[in-house]
Amino acid sequence: MASIPHDMLTQADRLSQRNGVQPDALHGAMADLDISTNGSATPTETTMASEATSVTEADNEIDGHALALDMQQRCRLLLDELEQFQAYLKEEGKEHSAELRALKTEVQSEMRVIDKIAKNPSNPRGIQSLHSSNLSFFTAVWDTAKKCSGILALRRYFYFHGRKPHINGTVSTSALGRKKRSAVVDIVSQDGLEFVKVSTILEKRIIWDLAKAGWVGSDSSEEAEQSDDDDGPEGILKQVEGLLKASRETRVRYRHPTVRLVFTRISRTPRTKEVAQILQQIRNMGIIVQTSEDILDSPPVADVLDRLAPGNCYRLTDVLNLDCTVLLAFVSDLSHGRVEPQDWHNGMISTQREMEAKKPLLPSKLWPVCESRKLVCTKEAATRMQEISGIIGTPAEKRRTALLLGLDDTVEMTNEQILEEFQTLTEYEIPANWHLPVEVVDVDLAALKSNLPPSVEKVSEALSDMNRSVFVYGWASGFTTLSSNRAVAKEIESIIEENRTSDEVGPDIWPCSLRSLVGKEKERRGAQDMLPVVSS
Repeated sequence: MASIPHDMLTQADRLSQRNGVQPDALHGAMADLDISTNGSATPTETTMASEATSVTEADNEIDGHALALDMQQRCRLLLDELEQFQAYLKEEGKEHSAELRALKTEVQSEMRVIDKIAKNPSNPRGIQSLHSSNLSFFTAVWDTAKKCSGILALRRYFYFHGRKPHINGTVSTSALGRKKRSAVVDIVSQDGLEFVKVSTILEKRIIWDLAKAGWVGSDSSEEAEQSDDDDGPEGILKQVEGLLKASRETRVRYRHPTVRLVFTRISRTPRTKEVAQILQQIRNMGIIVQTSEDILDSPPVADVLDRLAPGNCYRLTDVLNLDCTVLLAFVSDLSHGRVEPQDWHNGMISTQREMEAKKPLLPSKLWPVCESRKLVCTKEAATRMQEISGIIGTPAEKRRTALLLGLDDTVEMTNEQILEEFQTLTEYEIPANWHLPVEVVDVDLAALKSNLPPSVEKVSEALSDMNRSVFVYGWASGFTTLSSNRAVAKEIESIIEENRTSDEVGPDIWPCSLRSLVGKEKERRGAQDMLPVVSS
């Protein structure tokens, strides 16, 4: 088939060519899918344009009352599951770690509209409003979210800057020339490392969006190009472009989030080759594309609460580097059973005692993380640990310290013998594959830093001798560092981002809760706080 001369192309035709779709093929696809090309929407297209509903029957064939009741029930179920997740996060002390309010507010707003329509379900305008409801879309977002891990936000806006070209064609870098944009990420998962966009769009709608763009605005080639970049219609490709830009301006633990696009109503093998080309173009942009065949049944939220909660998506190395705070957690009396409250316990110990009563740290988190992994620590961390234990530790805490680090008479003990004695000092069942003692490593900082990015110098300047040995060693060795020192972890990340010269990745730090040594009354009252928690 002969191609159409460029001066005879509509704006939609030019847009289609840039997207890899030939104009004549586009018009043919529109005809195949019953889409009008006269610039106005047919009744079929009007119904199709609502992504949020799968209802296609005519209004007069719908039982408005039954439809309203069904949508009310679905709305309540969605809100109930969101509230279950919120309650779980609060119970785990993570209620501020995940942003769920945006989606919940949108669903509540939808619920109010549905409730109002349900009072007069025979009203044709009300039934049409039910058809154009966003409930199906919100349900699709939540169903997709329940199959994710480490959710940080639902329906969150990310902002980025689009640069508008000057008249002479150069790119403006001034504040006035930078136009702030936003992209809505439906699900921020993998503890921030994944952006998920859910689309309930139909094949017809994709073709329609490409065509509709041609009958809006000017036909000039220059303006068409600008429209596609800045002010064009919000089609699927525009959304994808926004997601990519938001990802490129976002870093989580030194990395850009990956982008995943979930098409709930488009097949892996679309009916039209034009839609297949669009999907392939999206894949070529580095985006993971899932279609209807990839969508599994959504589980009840009660079955997946732990997986959905933030903080469970770290990929740990086979060797774990322990800082002083984690060594203390392994030997603290607080971590090994009930500790009776005493009037001389400070506020930190009282808080940790309450946390342990709700969810013991070792059985629920630290031991599962250690599994059969090799455990190491730097000489500086081990020395500091022994100092603290020697000054304020109870007899049981001191003995656990010796067993943990292989000190004194434990030097000749086997792993089995160490675990056997450790079991007598705890109320919990010790895992049989816990590798003790921890290997103490004497590090050469100068040699380690020579293999790291230039930002290591700035990081080193900000840290104490002990923390410098711990985090630089973990960074240079490529080992995950377990630490309760969240302030230092955040400071390291900030320094690296401020001094970034390329895509360098900083130390991999896995955060956990703090446990102090209980100590004895006399020593606790007279000793200064020796825990390296907030100091650098």
